[in-house]
Amino acid sequence: MSASADSRVWFLLERRQRWAYVVGLIAIAVVARLPQLLSPNLLLTGDEAVLGLMAKHVAQGKELPMFFYGQHYGFTLIEELVGALSFTLFGVGAIPLKLAILAVWIVGIVFVFLALARLIGDARSLWITSFLVLSPVWAVPSMNAWGGYQTAFTASAILWWMLAQERSLDTTAQWVLAGLLTSLIYFAQRLWLPGVLPFVAAALVTRRRWLMPLLAYLVMTAAPILLLELTVSRANDVWGTPSLGNSYFLGALPYVGQQIYLNFTGAYYLSQPLDPPGPVTRIMADLWCGLLVFAVSMQVYRLATKRYLRWSHLFFASVVLTLGGEWLLLFGRSAHYLLPLSAPLILLVGIELADLMDRRVLPKSVVLGFAVASVMLGSVSMYEFRAFNFLWPNPPASMSEAKRLQRVFAYLKTQDVHHVFSMNGLLDTQLIFYSDEQVIARWTDPVERYQAYVREVDRALAQGERVAVVGYTDTSGAPGCVDVPICTGDISHRVANPEAIYTVDGKYFVYVGADRKLLEQLRFRFWETN
Repeated sequence: MSASADSRVWFLLERRQRWAYVVGLIAIAVVARLPQLLSPNLLLTGDEAVLGLMAKHVAQGKELPMFFYGQHYGFTLIEELVGALSFTLFGVGAIPLKLAILAVWIVGIVFVFLALARLIGDARSLWITSFLVLSPVWAVPSMNAWGGYQTAFTASAILWWMLAQERSLDTTAQWVLAGLLTSLIYFAQRLWLPGVLPFVAAALVTRRRWLMPLLAYLVMTAAPILLLELTVSRANDVWGTPSLGNSYFLGALPYVGQQIYLNFTGAYYLSQPLDPPGPVTRIMADLWCGLLVFAVSMQVYRLATKRYLRWSHLFFASVVLTLGGEWLLLFGRSAHYLLPLSAPLILLVGIELADLMDRRVLPKSVVLGFAVASVMLGSVSMYEFRAFNFLWPNPPASMSEAKRLQRVFAYLKTQDVHHVFSMNGLLDTQLIFYSDEQVIARWTDPVERYQAYVREVDRALAQGERVAVVGYTDTSGAPGCVDVPICTGDISHRVANPEAIYTVDGKYFVYVGADRKLLEQLRFRFWETN
């Protein structure tokens, strides 16, 4: 057999092995999340219910929104379309929505693997990417339909993969695609931009002829942004663009540290810390903190010894710019804002471990032992997340959240009630989604993400239809409910018949027959009074 034939055979075998690794990663990602998907604690958050309703409307052909309801940022079209497809195939529900979002994220994981494989080899990339797949950082967010986060992750991963090629972005068409991916990241979640721009800049700087690639990249980045900014209506923009600017630089540093650790635990709801679901998850969070320290130490070592390594420095720049951008540009310290940190950090660690092993600074057995131990710990941590619940802890034998909500709907049906006023800003969209829009709900504010729901509930009240007030009981354990009666609005002392308040498993309450006077006492506001 000729040398060229040998090389073709080797190429085909290598390619087949690579795709076997890809299939393995996909299987690991799905199986690792089965404990959550099959858990009685599974419950969509209010924001996830919004995206679920958007996907349902797409599947029904009602509309095709490009951004999260109530916003002109948070590009959700890709997640809506995948969600709509999942609903069409499997029916409308929490698990089909979670699986759809997971599918978008897994595409990003595949490109993370392919990018790292170009730099350190397939087998090494498999171990490092598996650690990312099994980390608490993405245990819950990988399936959370928050709107744009998985799209930004996947677009960033594809861009890293493109730039990791041996002759990265040789054609103008490739730079056009790179620009489109950058604009997609901008619209989906802008916090991912600091993590990809160092690679784009480095690829441009190292080219002999850089003017045309630069122009192609800038035009295709800017054109969609300008087009959508000028054409997308802000008439229903409830929340506006996230405010930029943090004048509390030094004072915010301790909170940034807390935010980093909280992000590594994966146990939070926005800025609200939750108890990690198990001891191994805490160990994994500590390990991630150790990896961050390791990454910084290696950069200091490289600069001191002049052992420069291009991709190591680029991924470190990505980590630093991600942290610095979030610290300097945002006042909020929500843990999910640091999700862009995980992928460049783990890619950086993979490159460094491979380099240390190749230079025989670390024995191969040590690196392999670290990889095996990390994956095993990650697997246990993912199982621990079966207990994750952002509302309250549920004992193993307790009623599932979905079943509790179904009991709420069953009671409303017996009372011939289809319109409710929700005491909580997250509960309203959960009620709408889990009832398959058989129950329409609104919160206290007369302006909400999807104004049609508010108008429909207000119409029912104005026309004398029976409406109800629904919320968490003060003893439910929901955030804030234990300290002050913010969940019930102290409704039992505001009605003449408190015995008519129906409760479900001590968690939810329903009061049927609310009138305008009671609702105003409960701080519900209406258009004509605002």
